[in-house]
Amino acid sequence: MLPENDLLFLVVWTLTVCALALVFGLLHLIACISAMVKGYRPWQTVMLIGCLITLAAVPACILGWPGNLDAILMAAGGGTVCGAAFYNGRRAMKEAGDKRLFHLSHHISRLAFVLVLVMNFIRV
Repeated sequence: MLPENDLLFLVVWTLTVCALALVFGLLHLIACISAMVKGYRPWQTVMLIGCLITLAAVPACILGWPGNLDAILMAAGGGTVCGAAFYNGRRAMKEAGDKRLFHLSHHISRLAFVLVLVMNFIRV
């Protein structure tokens, strides 16, 4: 039997994708809140909004909201989080004057993870 036709496979795949999106959203939400405690910067509000949009993709997927709303929410929220984190890394590098504070590979892997989640939300 093909995996696409197996209901158990589809349920496990959907729950796995939703769990990964939930972890992504919650980890960035924790990072955003801890940064807000240290001091307010405009990028934190942007990241907070992105985290909430990312977290909204999970019930959209589980409840089967119409169309690819879950993938759209994940793309919008994940892109917002990636953009805010990239801006924060560049700002921290410029403020400290230390290029070692900006880790491009971390931002690339975060963006790749978001793209994988979006593709999987489209699939499920």
